Amino acid sequence: MLHGPCGVDNPQAKCMVNGKCSKHFSKEHRERTDWAEDSYLLYARPDNGLVFECNRARFTNQYVVLYCPQLLLLFDYHINVEISARLGTVKYLSKYIYKGSNRATMEISGGMQNEIKAYLDGHFIDPTKACWKIFEFNMHRESLVVQHLPIHLPNEHYVNFHVHQTVNKVLARQNVEKTQLTTWFDYNSAYDNGLGLTYWQFPQHYT
Repeated sequence: MLHGPCGVDNPQAKCMVNGKCSKHFSKEHRERTDWAEDSYLLYARPDNGLVFECNRARFTNQYVVLYCPQLLLLFDYHINVEISARLGTVKYLSKYIYKGSNRATMEISGGMQNEIKAYLDGHFIDPTKACWKIFEFNMHRESLVVQHLPIHLPNEHYVNFHVHQTVNKVLARQNVEKTQLTTWFDYNSAYDNGLGLTYWQFPQHYT
């Protein structure tokens, strides 16, 4: 997990921009870890004289890339790990992960247009969204949905019936005594903590 060689040793390295390393290597020697102004940590890089030579380049602690030994052993792959516990960086990471797909503005002019072809030509699906669709995960979710319930007094709710049906036949219908309101009370009775509340005893959390 060493960066480079770059800088004077390799001016053609991919990280070089305007003659400087875009990853800010080599880092300064530091005897202890401190906070930086951008919420990242400035990790300790002691000047203890340790040198590693590879491809005729010399590496010191100034070129060590942040890493987690356990993850390197587990995945056998280069994994860069940095720690940050400040709100600014956490906010940046959340925006970066959920920033959405790339977008472009287009203008189409002319006569008759094939709307299906225009949609397919202009539609972009990034790899993340493609995997989400392949595994058939939900694309959206609604929460805290408000639904109006028909309010009525006990045994005074509306009942739909055919004009030729008798009263006894209507009353014998299955679940004729249930309404959206009473069913809602039944569904929420599990949260009453065994209080044995009836439909018409309105506790505070029902109002």
